[in-house]
Amino acid sequence: MTTPKMCRSIAALSLTFGLFFALPGCAPKPAANKGDKKDKDKDKKDGTNPNPIANPNPTPEIKTPEKIDTKAGVGKDAVDFLSAVGAQAAKASQLSSGFVKLIGLPVVFDSDKAKGYSSDSAEAWLRAVGAKFSGMGPMAESSQAGDVAVFRGNFTGGTYFLRMVREGDGWKVDWLSLSSVASTSGTVTVGGVAATADAMLQVFAASAIVGAICDKDAMPHDQRIAAVAAGLTPALRKSWATPFDGDKAKGYDYSPGQLGLKMGEIGTGAESVSVLPAGDSTFKVEVTKSGGAKATYTLKLVKGASLGQWLVESISP
Repeated sequence: MTTPKMCRSIAALSLTFGLFFALPGCAPKPAANKGDKKDKDKDKKDGTNPNPIANPNPTPEIKTPEKIDTKAGVGKDAVDFLSAVGAQAAKASQLSSGFVKLIGLPVVFDSDKAKGYSSDSAEAWLRAVGAKFSGMGPMAESSQAGDVAVFRGNFTGGTYFLRMVREGDGWKVDWLSLSSVASTSGTVTVGGVAATADAMLQVFAASAIVGAICDKDAMPHDQRIAAVAAGLTPALRKSWATPFDGDKAKGYDYSPGQLGLKMGEIGTGAESVSVLPAGDSTFKVEVTKSGGAKATYTLKLVKGASLGQWLVESISP
């Protein structure tokens, strides 16, 4: 394990710089539209909210991070969800109101278009992601800051990244991604836990999105594009991949094909990545490709609309 040098002195806080390593290990064909009534009945049965809002929790909290017991509470919920993903049995109702709208695409029926997502598409995404998700090992990170919790660990094919938020009286999945590339990330810690909630959540967001962009084969191609899109600001999605009319008709605010090409410019051939803090909401990203060639980028984050969410505002050389 190699500890990165700190860029600024933080002796007054007596904090240590933590280094974490994570090493590598369909959509269904839409049926003919038989009417909105059947769609509405389906929504009632699958447990999803046909009219979700960004943060249903009336009093969300983000506190100082603390380690999580994975045998109870949100820790157990996380393990149960990951197990369901591996068994290809995870449900759209387990997803947050924001995340389901980003992976629950394309939309086909009018009722799905009205609510902004398709439960069938969301569950098809989960099944496809779960196809290679097996051999889950101990979690390398399990931290909670009030109503937000993040988890990271190994599985046979690489590393998984999971974020959960409290919505109403339960915990929902607000991010899930997998990556097959070796990754290094760092943050300021106290006793092995991030010193602040923002530090924890920013490092998680930056590491997860970079890992997804550079992933080789842990996630299927189309599902990986959807995951990356969920980690970008709407403005960056549009800048990188302006949607065509056909994309808009399916509910996308970006072009999946164009976004896939943009991701390839950064991540194709990646063997490992390093994601290190480099200022306020800013990270230095180093991508090492086959043959040893390195490419360096500056990644900037901004707060998203969901609780504890940080989105990529820009990635530049």
